[in-house]
Amino acid sequence: MVKTKGLFFALGFILLVMVSCNSGQNNTETADAVKVAVLTFEQQAAGLVDKAIIIEGTVLHTCKHSGKRMFLVDGNDSIRVEVTAGKDITKFDEKLVGSRVRVFGILKEEKIDEKYLNEWENEVKKPVENHEAGVHSGAKGHEDQGVQDKLDQIYALRDDLKKSGKDHLSFYSVEADKFEELKK
Repeated sequence: MVKTKGLFFALGFILLVMVSCNSGQNNTETADAVKVAVLTFEQQAAGLVDKAIIIEGTVLHTCKHSGKRMFLVDGNDSIRVEVTAGKDITKFDEKLVGSRVRVFGILKEEKIDEKYLNEWENEVKKPVENHEAGVHSGAKGHEDQGVQDKLDQIYALRDDLKKSGKDHLSFYSVEADKFEELKK
């Protein structure tokens, strides 16, 4: 009987240690993450580049071709946050549209400068059969556009860059490590 009690005590202690270690790991994953709201994402983004964040929002759109991008909104469709699939996410299912999700990821910055715009414009102006070989052929947000649409976007970005008085424009997104659908 004494041996049995000792065995149960030892097993109970091991189980307690395992549970404590596992819950500690989960807390560590999110303890350093900063909670960011969709509505204030742009104001907070510059100070959180390459940092872990948690963001919640309603899925407005998922990219149909690759499934590697989705856009979150929160009460105001004019403010959107782009979320890209990290290495552990195969794709964002189209069924997520309209769902509320919580995303855990890293805030990323894409810098667009004059050099980038010149390279992109040169690629767009290449003959159609050479488009897939370009540096910017798979650039985010450009895969579904026609040549004129891409040129219009390049010209608009160039104009925005000039008006900004800076040497680059910054665009922020979240590279998702994981996400969960929130039930209503």
